[in-house]
Amino acid sequence: MKLILMLTFCLALLASPACAGVEEWFLYPSLQYFTWKEFSGNRRLVMEEGPLYAVGGGVRFDLYRKSLLVNVKGEIFGGEVGYRGQTQNLDNAAQHARPLKTDVTYFGTKLEGDVGWRLPLGSGSIEPFAGIGYRWWQRDLANSTALDTDGNAFPVGGFTEVWHTLYSRLGLHGNLAVGSDLTLFAEGGGRYPFLNRNVADFPGAGTVTIKPEPRWSLFAELGARYGKFRPALFYEGFRFGQSQAVPIGGNRFLLQPESDSDIFGVNFGWAFK
Repeated sequence: MKLILMLTFCLALLASPACAGVEEWFLYPSLQYFTWKEFSGNRRLVMEEGPLYAVGGGVRFDLYRKSLLVNVKGEIFGGEVGYRGQTQNLDNAAQHARPLKTDVTYFGTKLEGDVGWRLPLGSGSIEPFAGIGYRWWQRDLANSTALDTDGNAFPVGGFTEVWHTLYSRLGLHGNLAVGSDLTLFAEGGGRYPFLNRNVADFPGAGTVTIKPEPRWSLFAELGARYGKFRPALFYEGFRFGQSQAVPIGGNRFLLQPESDSDIFGVNFGWAFK
């Protein structure tokens, strides 16, 4: 809750025209298509997909002669997606690794900050940048039922995961002025989630902290600013390697499999400066 209040305060600050040195600031609603996959070797264990919805904002500060720039962006997101996977019940072979369908509720926040150096290029510019980001999200799997090996239905308890990820960002931003009212912009690069924590409230095991391994992933954005309107298409990826197994008692272990997250979306931004 403290994190959400802090992010809300940051978004409100972005909406303040009193910010000194602000070159651009904007707010947006966002529609996103989200997928989450988990793997064991080349075998897919879990597939989640569906829409997420978000609101966010960004601000660009000119720190030195329109060359040294700082970009800050925050977002709150959430939604419900479909889950296709399998049960985990090592104590009952008839109920283990059975096909399972349910719903997953996501809710989270994101905050990013980058520092870049703008280089004029014709009627536009290019801007190499580096930065850091923090993403917190809750993944809540709903209760459901599945069929055992004899075709009998049995209940499957849901569980909740809370993820914390710190990641670095390296990339290139570009702008191109097309006439007096239209500017095109593009951004792309890679991110590395160097610190990851998955705090899982797993049935029968209590709260367990799992540490997925970091992997490089990509991000990209393509958009335009026409007057105050600032629409953009974007892609965000996250990649995590399999975590170390954590003992949960009774010769049982819990781990986070290799996991991939992909988000394709559109922002309908409005620039206030």
